[in-house]
Amino acid sequence: MESKIEAATGKLVVKKVGGKSTVTRCFSKYPLKFIIPNKVGSSETDAVWVYTLTYGGGIVSGDSISCEITVADACTAVLTTQASTKVYKSLGSKSSEQILEAKIGSDALLAVIPDPVTCFSTARYSQKQIFRVVLDSSLVIVDWITSGRHESGEKWDFELYRSTNHIFLEGDQPLFLDSCCVIGVAGTREHYQHCRTYAGLPSYCDGHTLGAKTKANSNTSARKCEEDDV
Repeated sequence: MESKIEAATGKLVVKKVGGKSTVTRCFSKYPLKFIIPNKVGSSETDAVWVYTLTYGGGIVSGDSISCEITVADACTAVLTTQASTKVYKSLGSKSSEQILEAKIGSDALLAVIPDPVTCFSTARYSQKQIFRVVLDSSLVIVDWITSGRHESGEKWDFELYRSTNHIFLEGDQPLFLDSCCVIGVAGTREHYQHCRTYAGLPSYCDGHTLGAKTKANSNTSARKCEEDDV
């Protein structure tokens, strides 16, 4: 990220309370909001579901959103969205950004499985996700983007989409570093030449799994992506 966010706009802490994964701290401020339903799925499943949303239904040009989440030992948390994350048109030289910093404890699982990002025409957007794990942490990351608002005739018509995922083992040891940068039709012609690979695709999806708790479902998830033609 080129700019530095001075204060988090959202913080979550998940700990064991009475033997169940429970949100023990929840803080958010404009433009971010968390929704934590009391019950999702089977009552036998020990997992906290957290839905993130923004006021106004999307990310406005100039927005800077940062979120910190801690998943304590032996807990399970799912971070998702209610719908596609819309990134509105950039105004002047403004861009928008999101940063997620997460700590996953021993025998804990964090699944970050949002709906895809949809960038409007001329939008400039970047996101960075930093995960700090220990040896027996588990993690699922789904990072995807659509080509735009097809109903409005937009297809890869944004200016810039950049996504970075970093996973660090305890002691700040780099375990996985990944970065994706897509410069669309609204970007410079020189840069757009490098993005022709995506031209015929409706969306692009990148997924990563880590840890023992993700292995049982990894093959099923891969098949699901193939069936959905993502």
